[in-house]
Amino acid sequence: MTKASDSKRRRGGYTITELLVVMAIMLTMMSFMLTGARGSRTSGNVRRGAQQLASILLASQSVSLGSPTGAAVIIDSQGRLGDMVSQGRRFPFIEGVVEQGLPPTDATLSATSQTLRLKTTNDDASSLVNGYKIRFLDRGQGADGPVSEWFSLSCPMPPVAVASIRSENGQTSRTVLWPKAAASGTLSFQAARYPIPAGFSQSLPEGVAIDLRQSGYEGMADWESLAGKGAIAVGFDSVGSVDSLMQNVLPAAGQFRTMQPISPCEQIYFFVTLRADIEAAILDPSVNTLASDKALWVVVHPRTGRVTIAANVPQVADDATALRAARAKARQGTSIGG
Repeated sequence: MTKASDSKRRRGGYTITELLVVMAIMLTMMSFMLTGARGSRTSGNVRRGAQQLASILLASQSVSLGSPTGAAVIIDSQGRLGDMVSQGRRFPFIEGVVEQGLPPTDATLSATSQTLRLKTTNDDASSLVNGYKIRFLDRGQGADGPVSEWFSLSCPMPPVAVASIRSENGQTSRTVLWPKAAASGTLSFQAARYPIPAGFSQSLPEGVAIDLRQSGYEGMADWESLAGKGAIAVGFDSVGSVDSLMQNVLPAAGQFRTMQPISPCEQIYFFVTLRADIEAAILDPSVNTLASDKALWVVVHPRTGRVTIAANVPQVADDATALRAARAKARQGTSIGG
């Protein structure tokens, strides 16, 4: 055998060093591919979570159309994050008669609150605990009279309740008038109740949650952030508009609600992102969830009930100014209904 053929045979194989180099390159490439797949999967989960929230909002809006009691979406929360979304059923109004308490003369019509004793006619008096607003109408002459404006209702000890002006909706003692009882002395009422979970409930995709610290309604101190406010509900009326944003919808036994629902006139923002990022930010305040490029905003436009989804524009800071900037960008999101 010649030296030339022997040299060819030796060049036909690979050395151990060459094999190790090739294996290292392949492992590096595989790690890049797996990292990219993980990133894509988590981004996809966030998108599915945002679409899921938006879909249940739109489904509830559809259910509300033509219904005298409307419908609601309930977001159950664990303090600072929410991961369970339910369709809420709104009961027919509690109805009854005012037995004591409303002013019979104009002299006290400018009061900001009145103590009432209510007698229910279509439900048990204990259901008044779940009422949050009340309106009055006169049936003393055997026919419905004019319906009053809505007043706030608090009734921790039925049948004794307190009706107040809805200051959170801009009412003052100068802008509202209390109704007067008819000549017969009777005055009927209707009270609206908080919704309860009904229909279907869904958990957001694994690893995804609503960051309630960044979610909220601008311009009102008690609503800027929805963290620590209990279960949150968005209520739709019979024409599909948002008529209420509620806190503490599902209180624990013996726990009384202290914050009246509001009738929003501006957008409501829900920040959907990775659960791990929220939990990290809870443990370490320096972690900024607004810096995420995977997070999405679900925005509810109250007048039309339109729901939009928008990508989060990452923010360097995590403060009120950065939050307003992120929400301003979110308002330009793509509509998926309305």
